[in-house]
Amino acid sequence: MIKARFFLWLLFAPLIHLGGQTLAVSSFELPNGLRVILAPSSNVQATSVCVYHMHGARLEPVDARGISYLFQYLMFDGNENLEPFDHVLFINKMGGIVSGRVDYDNAVFYDLLPAQEINQALWLESERLKSLRLNDANIDYQKNQIITRISRLLDANPAFRAQTWVNSKVFEGSAYEIPLYGDLNRLRSLSNDRIRDYYQHFQNLGNVLLIISGKFDINELRSGINKFFQDIPAGRRAPNPAFSAQNPRRSHVAKNWLLSGLKKHFVVYGIKAPAKIGYNFMYFDFLRTYLTDPRLSRLGHILNTVNKLDVEIESGFTDYMEANCLTIQVSSPKRFNLEKAKYIIEKEFQALASIPISNNDLRAVRSLMEIDFLKGMVSLEERGQRIGEFYHMFGELNFFDVQLRRLRRITPYDIIESAKKYLGKENQVILNVYGD
Repeated sequence: MIKARFFLWLLFAPLIHLGGQTLAVSSFELPNGLRVILAPSSNVQATSVCVYHMHGARLEPVDARGISYLFQYLMFDGNENLEPFDHVLFINKMGGIVSGRVDYDNAVFYDLLPAQEINQALWLESERLKSLRLNDANIDYQKNQIITRISRLLDANPAFRAQTWVNSKVFEGSAYEIPLYGDLNRLRSLSNDRIRDYYQHFQNLGNVLLIISGKFDINELRSGINKFFQDIPAGRRAPNPAFSAQNPRRSHVAKNWLLSGLKKHFVVYGIKAPAKIGYNFMYFDFLRTYLTDPRLSRLGHILNTVNKLDVEIESGFTDYMEANCLTIQVSSPKRFNLEKAKYIIEKEFQALASIPISNNDLRAVRSLMEIDFLKGMVSLEERGQRIGEFYHMFGELNFFDVQLRRLRRITPYDIIESAKKYLGKENQVILNVYGD
């Protein structure tokens, strides 16, 4: 761990000066209900224009799950004044980046571009809100693309199929149980008129945040926002269900699959983790980093360095507001090595719930988490997304100091308590996938 800690220090040093800063975040609201959030930075020459929808798949009717996921692709498929992917081409020609994604709790679309071109991004984003192209041909094409892609993954990728099953069990009974893309058969038969009607809920300005991060002239910015967004029809804030942190599971689930032709046996652990809105989220995130982050993975150390098992370890972590899932996949062509790895992992989980980690490890993990947090603040697009999420969950704008102070105060006791609550057997879904 000594080399790892030295490496972390080298990474951390250039970011130290950021730790003492406070982000000055402010907001105002247009008459049509659009809330504009400003996070200026004078030391960059770029601007991020982020359109944050406080509306995700969790709010969809169960029989229409998948509509919001479909919008993720239709957002780039043109509108009244732009052909498909013109938005991307225009921003790329300026040297910028365009991206977007729809999730269960929200949807985020952003443009990162030179500061002097901000009005171009404002115009392009306003066009998507005003006149998204939702004709039958576009909708049918994107539906077929999604259905084909997901069907192929489910058929050809055992790991994808396994993790989909594990997630459904971890989140059983909640809005996160159904895949983001919904039921493919229902999506295929969903009427295009219903998809068009639902867009009015999705782009309702009462549930949209326009977040501007980076360098900008405030007078020029206000003029551009008024020019491009003022005439969009007014929206009304929908009565979103209040966010509430879900409890850990109370029943252990284990299942075996036997798949012919499998070259490597693998096991997938699904661990129900704290919600982003929950107080324990940061403590569990420490555990996740300590156990699975490849830069200092505890599991990699004990399984492969100490016990020489030569297993592959992959992990994933969701990004949800009411609950989360940590997945850990361990693979090996040797069944014996896999079974031994499972035994060691269980013992490690038990140890974390009873034995404090060393002060050296505590400092190393906290430093790594702080690096990632500060790097996120340097990234204008990630900064905008985090500001939007914090406002969405708590109705507050300035989260930087609060988050940084909490991170720096994590103690071994916090880690033990989080491990007791979340790493127990009863909170695990385990899927063993064996070849014949």
